[in-house]
Amino acid sequence: MIDLARAPDLDLAGLTIRPSLRLVALGEHEELLEPRVMQVLVALARAGGAVVSRDELVAQCWGGRIVGDDAINRVVGRLRRLGDGIGAGRFRIETIARVGYRLIVGEASAPLAPRSVTADAAGPVPEAPVRAALPIVPRRALIAGLGVAGATVVGGAWWWRSGRAPPRSPEVAALIAQARDSQRQADRQGLWQAIGLLRRAVLLAPDDADAWGQLALCCAVAARIATAADRAAFAARALAAERRAEAIDPGNAFAALARMRRAPLLGNWRAQEQVTARAARAHPDDDMIADALGRMLQMVGRMRESIAPFTRALTLGGPSPIAMYQRVVSLWSADRLEEADRAMEEAYALYPLHYAVWFTRAFLLAYTGRGAEALRMIEDSDHRPSDVDDSSFALTAGIARALATRDPRDIDATAAAYVEAAHRGSGHAENAIQFLSAAGRLDQAFAIAEGYFLRRGFAVDTLRFSRRQGTYTAPDQRVSWFLFAPPCAALRRDPRFGALAQAMGLTRYWRETGARPDDPAVVLV
Repeated sequence: MIDLARAPDLDLAGLTIRPSLRLVALGEHEELLEPRVMQVLVALARAGGAVVSRDELVAQCWGGRIVGDDAINRVVGRLRRLGDGIGAGRFRIETIARVGYRLIVGEASAPLAPRSVTADAAGPVPEAPVRAALPIVPRRALIAGLGVAGATVVGGAWWWRSGRAPPRSPEVAALIAQARDSQRQADRQGLWQAIGLLRRAVLLAPDDADAWGQLALCCAVAARIATAADRAAFAARALAAERRAEAIDPGNAFAALARMRRAPLLGNWRAQEQVTARAARAHPDDDMIADALGRMLQMVGRMRESIAPFTRALTLGGPSPIAMYQRVVSLWSADRLEEADRAMEEAYALYPLHYAVWFTRAFLLAYTGRGAEALRMIEDSDHRPSDVDDSSFALTAGIARALATRDPRDIDATAAAYVEAAHRGSGHAENAIQFLSAAGRLDQAFAIAEGYFLRRGFAVDTLRFSRRQGTYTAPDQRVSWFLFAPPCAALRRDPRFGALAQAMGLTRYWRETGARPDDPAVVLV
């Protein structure tokens, strides 16, 4: 176990690492790291460019305790942002798929062993070439006594440019930056943590309209995925935070987004798009708003247009598992398979055990004629997301096998398993509709789609996959993007799709806006 109090200072190509103080310094600029983040940085630096396995990281930085994959991914993601920020490109962290991570120092790919700062005191340390970097928080802006990470400027820089209010204190900026880092992990744990951090931020800055608006937005998103018992409490908290934001800043973009998140998604497409587009114009450098715009365009079948907002979100905010996998889906849906494959491998290298990235890769392989490769991936039980039930892996393996063999017996078995699973969870229903469409079982696909979207006939539970994962989708919040992905091509070409789109309110959206889904086979009724 790494003891930060006794760990010597290190130098990484001119970047000073002081583990005992949890500081990273470049000249007069410093950033304070969480203890776990510093421990992982020290572990990677000590390896001198060698690969450090995930098990070794757990032993050295978590004391061998059982920790989820997301905990390691969050820390590594934080270090990558550090390397692009105050690190100014002096180091990067490479993921070695199915093995671990290694620290690469300097612009060259060959790693440099870290050197003791005291050993280099006799002469200056040559600086690595500095590429364009994010603004850095100066020494006087470090946090005092809050026990949270130093301000990540990506999450707070828009405030300084808005001109609507005085600058935030370093403490509040750091809390909001950390909250946004948590949100970018795109899981329940990260969202809950973000809410706690934002509540602390508004306590310290009760007149910060955007902080209140972001708290409202997080609570509104939480209401969408929470149990029925918790949904009302989150929605009430979102409403209260919205009102505070609006009282300080009428028309606040984050509050407006939160209001849309609380409203039904089905049939509310035009209003959702208008509010999201308006927020994107108000905050053009906000990665999460760009991501939200991309998702909105996906929902109404404008996959090609959604690629640009997702790309912008990743450029502005850095890696995010959800934005990365959604961009893959959009590229795939736009018939840009080579680009989709490259984007998928990039996402998988960064987040090999994130549930959304992992399953998207498995589905991409299975639906594009690479079922054998998908099966090898699924059967590798040592390198699968840890928070997913075995039944979900079995269902995915069934898809890969049935699409690879096209054996009627394999198709029948997988179809039966998915129809049964679709009753248990809305996420299973989404996957079932896609498989049944790709397998030519359109009657079954439409039956589940009518139950999922319209609550007609086929009953679909609000639970998404399993109680172990613990996320839910209320009937009025069900997503439609997957209808416009390649596996549902046969569904879209069936005359019944027009009636389904009309009942969902999509047809009205297309007519009112003049927009059209990418697939020309979709017929308006």
